[in-house]
Amino acid sequence: MRLRIAVWVTSRLPSILNNRAYDEAVNALFTQLPMFQRQGPAAYKADLSATRLVCSSLGHPEHDLKFVHVAGTNGKGTVCHMVAGVLQEAGFRVGLFTSPHLVDFRERIRVNGQCIPEASVVEFVAKWQASEGAWGTPSFFELTLGMALSHFEQTRCDIVLLETGMGGRLDSTNVILAPEVAVVTNIGLDHQAFLGSEIRDIAREKAGIFKDGVPVVLGPMRPEAQSEMLAAALRSSSEVHFARDLEAMASKYLDAESSFVERMNLSTALATVQVLKSKDWTISEDAIRSGFANYARLTEQFGRWQQIQILEQPLVILDAAHNEDGVGAVLNALREKMNLRGGQLWVIWGAVVDKDHSTVMSILPKDANYVWCQADIPRAMATQDIAAIRQELSGIESTSPIEALQYALNAGSEQDVIWVGGSLFVVGNVLRDAPHQIEGWP
Repeated sequence: MRLRIAVWVTSRLPSILNNRAYDEAVNALFTQLPMFQRQGPAAYKADLSATRLVCSSLGHPEHDLKFVHVAGTNGKGTVCHMVAGVLQEAGFRVGLFTSPHLVDFRERIRVNGQCIPEASVVEFVAKWQASEGAWGTPSFFELTLGMALSHFEQTRCDIVLLETGMGGRLDSTNVILAPEVAVVTNIGLDHQAFLGSEIRDIAREKAGIFKDGVPVVLGPMRPEAQSEMLAAALRSSSEVHFARDLEAMASKYLDAESSFVERMNLSTALATVQVLKSKDWTISEDAIRSGFANYARLTEQFGRWQQIQILEQPLVILDAAHNEDGVGAVLNALREKMNLRGGQLWVIWGAVVDKDHSTVMSILPKDANYVWCQADIPRAMATQDIAAIRQELSGIESTSPIEALQYALNAGSEQDVIWVGGSLFVVGNVLRDAPHQIEGWP
C-alpha cells in the first residue's frame, strides 16, 4: 500500500456540541488562563516551575508513561501523526498531544485518534477550579498539558507522541523523564523573541529536549543547526540517527501522488519507528506501510496540505504554514499543482500582530490573487495592515476567512487553486465555518 493524495472529508472533525458544561469549561480555560496563541508574548513563561506544580498536584502522571518527544520548527506535528499512525496499526494504545487546535480544543489530546471526551474536560477543569489555587497559576498550555498527561495515564496509553509547544529546553513538555526517543524535525527562524535571533540559538533551545543516553533522531536541517544538535547529543551521550540516511528506504512508501508534507517528513518518521523497533517495540512491516498510508485518517490530522474539491469549483488547499521555510515549501508544491491544473492561484491570507511578516510575505508570488482577511482572535492583524506590508501584491480585503474563501470560490474557475494560509487561525476558522456556510463542502 502506498500513500495517496487525499481529498479530505471534514465531517469527522470533532463537533462542538450543545453541551453547556463543556462550553463553560473550555471558556474557563480560554478566559481565565494566559494563552500564547491568543495573547502572544504576555502568556509566555520562561521556566518549568508552573508545569511541575501542575504535574505534582496530579500525582505525576508523566512518570507512568512512555514518550516520543518531538521538537522542531516545521513538521513536528506531522511526524507525531505519522508515527502515531504506525503505532496504532501495530496494536498499541497511543496518546497524541499536539497544538494548537484548529476547531475544537479537544483536538490537542487524542487516544488512538479519538479526542478526549467532553465529560473528561469538564471533570478536569472542575478539579482545577476546586483546587482554589493549590495548582499555582498555570498558563493555558501548562494546564492543558496536565490534562493530557492525566488522560493518557487514565486511559492506560502504551506510548505518547508529545509535540513541544514552542521551544525545547523551557517548553512545558520538557518536564517528562527520559523518553524512548527524542526527535527534532528541522530548525527555522520562528519565535525569535523567545528562542534567539539566529539558527544556532534556536537549535540549542530545541536540543534542550535531549536526555542522558536517550537516542536522538535528526530530520533534514541546515548544517549550522545540525552542528548544534550534534554537540548537544554528545553532551547527553545520545546515539544520533539521521533521517537523511533513510530517504531511499522511505521512498518505497511514497509515489508520484504523495504530498510534499509526506515527502518532507516521512524519513524522519521512519527513523523514529526504526529506533522504537530497536528498543523492542513490536512493529511489523505491514503496520509501517498501513500506518504511513493512512496516518491522517487514523489520527485525524487536518490543516496540512488538506485538499477540498467542490464540484465545478476551484480546488481548495488548507495549509497553515506561516514561517519562511514552511511557506516556501507550500509555494513549491503549489507551483507543481498549478502546472498540472493550468489555472490561477488565489491566496486567502491572515496574520497575527506580534510577528514580523515582511520576510515571509516577500516570497509570496506577485502573480497570485490575494484576499486579505482577519481571523476572530484578539491577536489578528487588521486587513489593511496586512495589505500594507507588501503593497505590490494585488488583493482585496475581506472581513473574515470564510467570506474571503466564498469570494475566491465565486470569482475563480474550476482550474484554479485556492490556498488558505498565513495563520493557523485562518485555517481553523475555515474548517469551523465552511461546512455550514459553503454549499458542497464535504
